[in-house]
Amino acid sequence: MGSDNLHHKKRKGRVERCSSKFREYRNSILIICEGEKTEKLYFKSFPVTGVQVKTIGTGRNTESLVDEAVKIWKEFAEMDELYEKLWCVFDRDSFSQKAYNNTFNKIVKQERTINRKYKGRRGDRKIKISIAYSNQDFELWYLLHFDYFDQALHRDMYHGLLTKRMKKKYQKNDSGMYIFFEKLCHETQGAKGQAFALKNAEKLRKSIPDGTLPHNHNPSTSVDLLVAELNKYLKR
Repeated sequence: MGSDNLHHKKRKGRVERCSSKFREYRNSILIICEGEKTEKLYFKSFPVTGVQVKTIGTGRNTESLVDEAVKIWKEFAEMDELYEKLWCVFDRDSFSQKAYNNTFNKIVKQERTINRKYKGRRGDRKIKISIAYSNQDFELWYLLHFDYFDQALHRDMYHGLLTKRMKKKYQKNDSGMYIFFEKLCHETQGAKGQAFALKNAEKLRKSIPDGTLPHNHNPSTSVDLLVAELNKYLKR
């Protein structure tokens, strides 16, 4: 997977072209993360093949991330790099429910705008914008590798819970988390690890009471959907 400091380069007035120009956008994913390192380093670790993936950490908050993500996507599009799938990765954190929900509503509008504006260049394929959210924090996804959690947790508790389960101090921005969980899966013969987390995340969303939007429920995450997307292209 590629990564880039595009959001920093933009501020200097130009976007640098990739060393190998990418014009065909089938099987291409652009991942824009709220955090500058934690999420970016994790998704960058997936050993994928047969797909063009670029991961960028922005340091933007939940409310401004979608606008920034679309802006970055458009800048690549102007260089004839049209990514077929755009994923926005962000947390609920302490944002109000109204602000948080507005972010989801904005996705629908931005997707419609992109597909209308770039209709002549994308052929018959639709550009898809998706969300990998965490309520309350991205580390919930890590915790689900160890246990199923369906009780409300404050994000301040996540690091301590991870430290206990990892049997070492959890360090935010750790670039080795993907490998750590691969080893965990091997050592536990699949009882823990990513496959377990995928099942737990789906089970958690299905347990949410009717009438409650999944992203408003604590705890809840859709990071597993992005993980499942990347897993399609893992080197075998």
